[in-house]
Amino acid sequence: MTRVRRGRDRRRVDRSLKPINNSQFSGLPPLAGTPVSGGSVPQSVPPASLEPDGRTVADSVIGSASSRLRVPIESLEKLLHSWKFWVGSSAVVFVTSGAIATALLLRLPAVPNCPAIFWPMASASLRMYCAQLAANKDTVDDLLSAIQLVNELPKDHPLRPEINRNIEEWSEQLLQLCDQTFNAGKLEEAIGMARKIPANVPVYSLVEERINNWQSIWSKAEEIYNKAEAELRKQNWPQAFREAVQLLDIENQYWATVKYEEITNIMKVAREDGSKLGKAYSLADQGGLEKLLEAIKVAQSIEKNSRVYEKSREAIKEFSQKMMDLAEESLEKRDLSAAVEIARQIPEEAKLKEEVADFIELARAQSLTWQDSVSGLESAIAAAQKIAPNRPLYSKAKRLITEWQDSIQNLGYLEKARSLARTGSVNDLKAAISQAEQIDRSKPRWEEAQSEIDRWRGEIETQEDRPYLERAEMLARSGDVNSLQAAINQAGIIGRNRALYGAAQEKIDQWSRQIQEQQDRPILDIANQLARGGRPESLDAAISQARKIGSGRALYEEAQAKIDEWNRQIQEQQDRPIMDNARQLAAMGQYSDAINRAERIISGRALYGEAQDAIQAWKGELRGRQNLEDAYRYAGMGTPETLASAIRAANQVSDSSRLRSEADSMINQWSDQILSLAQQQASYDPQGAIEIARKIPSYAGTYSAAQVQITLWQRQIAPAPIPEPAPQSTPTTPR
Repeated sequence: MTRVRRGRDRRRVDRSLKPINNSQFSGLPPLAGTPVSGGSVPQSVPPASLEPDGRTVADSVIGSASSRLRVPIESLEKLLHSWKFWVGSSAVVFVTSGAIATALLLRLPAVPNCPAIFWPMASASLRMYCAQLAANKDTVDDLLSAIQLVNELPKDHPLRPEINRNIEEWSEQLLQLCDQTFNAGKLEEAIGMARKIPANVPVYSLVEERINNWQSIWSKAEEIYNKAEAELRKQNWPQAFREAVQLLDIENQYWATVKYEEITNIMKVAREDGSKLGKAYSLADQGGLEKLLEAIKVAQSIEKNSRVYEKSREAIKEFSQKMMDLAEESLEKRDLSAAVEIARQIPEEAKLKEEVADFIELARAQSLTWQDSVSGLESAIAAAQKIAPNRPLYSKAKRLITEWQDSIQNLGYLEKARSLARTGSVNDLKAAISQAEQIDRSKPRWEEAQSEIDRWRGEIETQEDRPYLERAEMLARSGDVNSLQAAINQAGIIGRNRALYGAAQEKIDQWSRQIQEQQDRPILDIANQLARGGRPESLDAAISQARKIGSGRALYEEAQAKIDEWNRQIQEQQDRPIMDNARQLAAMGQYSDAINRAERIISGRALYGEAQDAIQAWKGELRGRQNLEDAYRYAGMGTPETLASAIRAANQVSDSSRLRSEADSMINQWSDQILSLAQQQASYDPQGAIEIARKIPSYAGTYSAAQVQITLWQRQIAPAPIPEPAPQSTPTTPR
C-alpha cells in the first residue's frame, strides 16, 4: 500500500516537472502587457537540459538524491492528504480565474482595420461600416470608394434599401463637391471628378447636363473677361467697366468674386497707367530733348504687369526715335558733340542700342566730310566701311559711302571750275560753267554746283547787259518825252531772265511815270482852272476834264482826289438849301416837317451825316414833348400815384432838349404836391404819409425835406424804447 502511494507521488512529481504545452492557450487573447510573437504565448519554463547519458537534469537530481528526498516526500504526501492544502489551492485557483475573467471582460473590442480587410469574405455590415467611415471623410475618392464598396452587394440583399439610400446621399454629396470645385475656379478638376461618378448611381443622368452647364458658364465668363481686357488695351475705360460688371451675373463664385476683383484691380492700375502714358505723350508732343527724356521716364514707370505695358514700350521706342531725329538735326547743323550726346541718352528699353552705336560711328565719319576736302572724304569712307552688313545702319552707311565717293570726283570738277572763274572774264566764267555742268543732277554737290553756275551766269549777264543800261541812263538825262522813250527802248533790250532785268524794269517804270506826268499834267491844270469858278457847272466841267486821266497813269490818284472834292462841293451847294429850310422849321417847333425835309438828303451825299445828326435831335424833341404832355395828363388827376407817374414821365425828357428846364420845374412842383398830401395824411395815418412821401424821387428838389418828414413820422409810430433799469448791487454784510 505504501509502495503504491509512493509510486503515485513520484508520477505526480514527474508530471509537475514536464514542460508546459502552449498550444492549448493559443486561442486565448494575450494578457495586457504581454508581448506577442507569431501569435503564440511564450514558454514560461525553458526546456530541461540534458546530461551526457541522455537523462534530464531533473532525473539526475531525483535519482541521485532519492534517498535524501524520502523524508520531504513523506512530508509532501502528508500535505497532499491535508484538507487545508486543498482548500487553499482551491481559493488560489478561484481568485486567479476571477482576475483573468475580469480582465477579459474589461478589455475593449478591437476596431476593424478596413484597409486590411479581405473584402470577398467580409460581411455586409462590415462593408456598410467601412463605407460610412470613408464617406465621412467627404472627399471625391473616398465617396467613390464608399459607393463602390456597398454597391457590389447583390440587388436582393436585405440591406439594399439602406445601401441605395446611402448611395443616393453620397452621390448628391459627390455632385456638391463637384459644384464646390467648379465654384472654386477649377473647371477641369470638377469635370474630372464628375466623370468618376459610376453610371449605375441615381445622379449619373445629371452629370453630363451639369458639365455642359459648367462649360457654358465658363465660356461665357471667359468671353466677358477677354472683352474687358480688349477694351483695357484700347484704353476704353467706360466700356471695359461695363464688360467687367457682367461678371457679377455669372453663376460661378470664382468668376463673380475673384476674377471680377482681379479685372477691376487691373482696370484701376491700367487706368492710372493710361493717364501716365497720356502724360508721356503730352510731354513728347511739346518737343525738345528735355521733354522727350521726361516723357520716357514717365513711360518707364509703368510696370510689366500693366495692360498698357506693351504700349508704354512702343511709346518709349517712338520717343527714342524722335530723339534720333533730334540727333540727325544736330548733325545736319554740323554739331557733332550735341548729336552724339543726344544719341547716348536713348534708353535701353527702346532696343536701339546697335542703331545708336552705328549712328555715332557714322556721325563721326560724316564730320570728317565737313573739311570739304578729298582727304576728309576718304577718311569718312574708311570710317563708314567699318559698319558690318549685319548692322542696323549698314544700308545708310553704304549709301553715304557711295555719295562720298561721288563727292570726291565731283569735288574735283567743282574745284577746277572755281579756279577758272577766279579771273572773272566772260570766257573763263563760261569755261567754269562747262566744268561744273559735268556734275550729274543725281550726284552729290549738284546743288552746290548749280548755285555756283547761277552766280557765274549772273556775272556774265551783268558784264554783257551793263552797257545797255548805262546807255539808257544817259539818254534819260535830257528829261524830255522823246529822250525818256528812247531810254525805255534801250533798257528794254535786257531780257526777262537776265541778271539786270530787275534793275532795268525799275528804271523803265521811273521813266514811264515821268512821261505820263508830262503828258497828263496839262489836263489836270485845265481841270483846276475850271473848278475855280465854284459853280456847279464849272465843277462838272472840271470833273469831266480830270476823268481824261485813265487808271494806271501816274497822276490818276491825284485826279481822283480832285474829282471827289469837286463832287462834294456840288452836293453841298445842292443840299444846303434843304438843310437850312429844315432848320428853320425846327426853330418854329415844326419838328415833324423838319425831319421830313432833312430825310430828302440820301446816304452818300456830302451833308448826309449832318442831316442825320439833326434828325436825331429833332426826334428827341418830339419824344420830350410827348413825355411832358403825358406828365401833365397824369398830374391832372392829383393823386400821389398819378403825381409820381407824372414825375417819371417828365424825367424822360432828354437833357439836351429845350423842354428840359420846363420838365425840371414841373418835377419840383409835383413833388411839393406829393409832400403836401403826405403832411395832410400824417395827422391821422403816419404810416400812409410815409408811403406817400417815399414816392418823391431823389432828383426832386423836395427830396431832402421829404426824408426829414419820413424820419419824424417813423419816430411817432415807433417810440423810443424804455431804458432798462440799472442793475442794483447786493449789499454786503459787514464782518
